[in-house]
Amino acid sequence: MDWIDLEISLCYVVLGAVILIVAKLCNDILTPYNLDEELTTRNNQAVGLSLTGYYAGVMIIFLGAALGTDYDELALDKLLNEMLLDTAYALGGILLLNLGRKILDRMILRQFSIYKELVEDKNVGTGAVLCGGYIATALILAGGIYGDIPPEAAFAGPWTGAVTALCYFIVGQVTLVFFSLFYQLITKYDIHSEIEKDNVAAGVAFAGNIVALGILLLKATAHHFESFQASLIEYVSLATIGFVALFLMRQLVDHGLLPQTSIAHAIGVDRNLGAAWIEGVVAIGMASIIYFML
Repeated sequence: MDWIDLEISLCYVVLGAVILIVAKLCNDILTPYNLDEELTTRNNQAVGLSLTGYYAGVMIIFLGAALGTDYDELALDKLLNEMLLDTAYALGGILLLNLGRKILDRMILRQFSIYKELVEDKNVGTGAVLCGGYIATALILAGGIYGDIPPEAAFAGPWTGAVTALCYFIVGQVTLVFFSLFYQLITKYDIHSEIEKDNVAAGVAFAGNIVALGILLLKATAHHFESFQASLIEYVSLATIGFVALFLMRQLVDHGLLPQTSIAHAIGVDRNLGAAWIEGVVAIGMASIIYFML
């Protein structure tokens, strides 16, 4: 056992726990309802599911920052500086995750208030979409932070990861908004209407597709950075592949995996949560195959 690696790992475990606590405090401040009351007194599963995605997103961003360094080659003072830098990335990611929630509220689930659905109606479908949105946003950010920027680049420096991550966050949010429109286009039921009517299956299926797209966009952001033009071309190419692949996946589920019914009927009419899980898992699985095989 390499004791130095173990000690570094334990330091990051402690740091990760501290960042989660900070993330909770930040969410308490920026959320217009009492999280502790919703989770305990009211046993609000919708808020719990949303918060699960938020915490998962925070850890994904933290890992994106932490995994990009060879710690064996760092002296103690440089290791401490690297940990401070990773912490700063994680804190910035927390703020962007909360901003992403606002964008999801205004641009993706724009036909109703997520606050009302989460708190007043305890709408688990809305919580699922928020969970998926947090994870997809975090994957995009983690890739932007982790992506390798060559030292000879004119803008190379300790904060170039922050610049690229911010750029990818903006482009990623635009992509998620366009994907929500595309997903509605290929779906035979009204997503907003079904989610607002407490159709958990509709929310879970949509969330699974959002996470799948996030995996593909992680592939686009976590790469060796050459130039903004080259990165944008690669990003658009993988996003396009993602849209097409997720459309084909729905056809596979519809005609191959659920031949006795249509996925639109199973989710939109029967509110079949099992069908929604199948759609979501197949989407995530197909995105993972593309991620590792491209």
